[in-house]
Amino acid sequence: MASLRSGAGASGVSGLQMLALLWRSLPWRWPLFWLVVPNLALILMWPIGGPPMKPALLIFGWLALVVSQLPWTWFKRAVLFLMIAVTTVFYVCEMFNIHPLDIWLLPSFLKEIHPWQSWEYVLAGAVFLIAGGIALYQAPRVPRFRSIPSALLALLAVFGLAGLDGIATAATRGSYHSAPLPGEPFSSATHSAGLQQPPADRRNVLLIVVEALGAPAGEVERGLFNADWNRPGWSGRYEVRHGTVPYYGSTTNGELRELCGVWGEYVRFDFAKADCMPARYGRAGYRTVAMHSFPGTFFDRDHWYPKLHFNERQFGAELRKAGARHCGGVFPGACDTDVPKQIAARLKAAKSPQFVYWLTLNSHLPVIADKALGTDHCDIGPRDWREDHPQICRMFLLHHRLADSIDAMAMDPTLPPTDILIVGDHMPPFFDRDGRMRFNGSQVPWIYLKAKGTTEPASSVPRSH
Repeated sequence: MASLRSGAGASGVSGLQMLALLWRSLPWRWPLFWLVVPNLALILMWPIGGPPMKPALLIFGWLALVVSQLPWTWFKRAVLFLMIAVTTVFYVCEMFNIHPLDIWLLPSFLKEIHPWQSWEYVLAGAVFLIAGGIALYQAPRVPRFRSIPSALLALLAVFGLAGLDGIATAATRGSYHSAPLPGEPFSSATHSAGLQQPPADRRNVLLIVVEALGAPAGEVERGLFNADWNRPGWSGRYEVRHGTVPYYGSTTNGELRELCGVWGEYVRFDFAKADCMPARYGRAGYRTVAMHSFPGTFFDRDHWYPKLHFNERQFGAELRKAGARHCGGVFPGACDTDVPKQIAARLKAAKSPQFVYWLTLNSHLPVIADKALGTDHCDIGPRDWREDHPQICRMFLLHHRLADSIDAMAMDPTLPPTDILIVGDHMPPFFDRDGRMRFNGSQVPWIYLKAKGTTEPASSVPRSH
């Protein structure tokens, strides 16, 4: 018996020694400093949400396997820096449904916004900088693989990280898309409402593209949406129709979808060969104007709006000069709620038919608690809901105020006959998984108020519901 116990003890010591040897032989520093730390900000988003990054992580990992085995520390550090930068850019583009080839637009994007006013942006930036600095210092110092098993374990870590990302982002994968599948039929709100061609009776037309107006999927969100955008009073003066259309990409994609009848990106769109709504309405004798509460330099709208043949463009500075107040937030600009008054005044004073296009601003995410934006206190919806979803509450608060201002304009008895089409540009691009799942991930809503007593346009299509 004593000999058996002695043998067992010796065997136990040998097993512990083998485990210690195995642990020392594992290339654990490699996945830590070449995979986990460089992508820490992305990994920390897994419990919250975020776009799928499996293909990007696989490419990152395969490059890391090769670069980490090179003998030049400075070269490894330089390439790792580029790898981190490209992956981060791709992540940001996926988050906002921007095509990765359009990354050169980001400097313009960052120039106009105030990201430091959002604690989410500040925290993400801090994690990115700290983790990136640690990775750039430590990763090139990790020893090269000493055996084939070590390299295979590192390769396994690459597939493991990518696989975990696929699992973590599976629920909202369908809500991230920057382009349609080949052959997918086109649809837009202006087509569904029959407004792509000028009305035969030359009545005024107002097209409003609302920032982050999504089709709600949650019960509370549906109730708030219907209260704002299906008002009983509208049916007395307008024929009211509702519907949804697919969306792809960011806000500028939504603009081209509605104005030009294409799913495209303005940086690659051939304006010279296009025949968009402002040009068609202009040829029919309409005065055409585009309005947006942000600077015209943002996404080059001051350059490509004229190519759409708008007779007049009014951006944030012009709208404020005409009386609109200043609203704060991450995207500070003219207050959306003041713009309908200016549109109404234009329509009342016009001596020719008007085509007015208005792109709203204030509900651009993230919607922070900001006194200058009027979102420091949100009191709509059930108490438990607004406490659990404060940013969704703030966004709905801004949409509610916008709907009130549009309602006041639409129901003004002195407003000339005007057809009003309201449509979302894209779903609200919330960071968190729960926020995204409370909206339709592939469709945006539209609301059409057709002035009663006007002639149905020849291009009208059957009623949508």
